[in-house]
Amino acid sequence: MILVGKFSGNLYSGKTNWYLKNDYKLNRSLYYMKIDDYEFYAESFDILDTQYSEWLEEKTLLLNSLLEGKKIIEVGCGSGLLLQYVPKSFDITGVDFSQGNLDKAKEKNPHVSFFKADLNDKNDWVDYSEGFDTVLCSEVVEHIENDKTAMEILYSLVKPGGVLVLTVPAFNLLFSEFDRKEGHFRRYSKKQISSLIEHAGFRIEQCRYWNVMGFLGWFFFIKILNLNLKKSSNSVFSTIMGKFLKLERKTKFPLGQTIIVKARKPF
Repeated sequence: MILVGKFSGNLYSGKTNWYLKNDYKLNRSLYYMKIDDYEFYAESFDILDTQYSEWLEEKTLLLNSLLEGKKIIEVGCGSGLLLQYVPKSFDITGVDFSQGNLDKAKEKNPHVSFFKADLNDKNDWVDYSEGFDTVLCSEVVEHIENDKTAMEILYSLVKPGGVLVLTVPAFNLLFSEFDRKEGHFRRYSKKQISSLIEHAGFRIEQCRYWNVMGFLGWFFFIKILNLNLKKSSNSVFSTIMGKFLKLERKTKFPLGQTIIVKARKPF
């Protein structure tokens, strides 16, 4: 079973990932653990890469159908899981703030160009303004406290007429201790993420929930039982979810674990 709020990467804390050990929304006198992003997420990346290929393939199949143009950038590429499935016919760039993530991503995707940047710092991106037909950003902005700044950076990267393809974890109802440990500041409703995207200047063309069985699994195994990704694995549930994911190629449900958005930058 795959119950994941993060499968790609993130750019939210400069050179290091400051993992908030306590509830950072309610308690601002915090304890921090300074570690490299890849080191922190290595187990999750490995689980996703080796045990949940069907989920990953279904998600990337859907995301690939939304890509446009020739020049594609994935912002927050993590260890390169998504990039493995993006067609090599594209001119692809991957970005992450973590050098550990970038090193792993390069091993998996030698055909891809990479650079290091922080989604909190607009100065890191000035050389890439309006340089891409599609900006892909998957499971990233929930890690950033000031998601408005992050969205403004994403907007700056898209060529006029180009698109943003974005995924975020859905429903604050599902927000759990695991979300906190993953460094999530929030989960989103469709209304919340749409407002954030439109405020940056995009026009939304598609916005949907995805992975209805993941919603149910996350609520029970992660939210209620307080299990982590590894302990929540269940082969029977995973098989059922795989069948539903294929159904979701053509059917949209009114809830899901993830929100997927396609939005266009006006000319």
